Amino acid sequence: MSRVESATPRDPAALDRDITRVRDELGTLVDQLDRRRQELTDVPLQVRRHAVGVTLSVLAAGAAAAAWVAFGVWQARRRNTLMAKGSRLREAVGRMIERPERVAVEPSATQRIIAAAGSAVVAFAIKAALERLAGDRVLR
Repeated sequence: MSRVESATPRDPAALDRDITRVRDELGTLVDQLDRRRQELTDVPLQVRRHAVGVTLSVLAAGAAAAAWVAFGVWQARRRNTLMAKGSRLREAVGRMIERPERVAVEPSATQRIIAAAGSAVVAFAIKAALERLAGDRVLR
């Protein structure tokens, strides 16, 4: 690498003043960034500044939750009407007539073995989880 010589040598005092000025500017910028970070993470301040937006967001979330519950209640009531039950019964009878071989079929030996193995695995997992939980409680 070659060294580039400046045309005029700079005064050390001028360099010192420039460094001090740049350092002061950087200090001011860092202080400003720190203040903005603190304001951004101050939740009560942000709620006060954006009260309308927070209020509207909370109201919208509450309305959405209420609508979800109301829809579930409406659906449950609609499902329990006599007409809906009759419709479901008609569909079930139609499926039974269409595929009678699938109605009340005994499971095959393979299906029984798979069901027993699955039950054993689930029982083992539950037992291990309970023992681990009980062991943690004893250690406390």
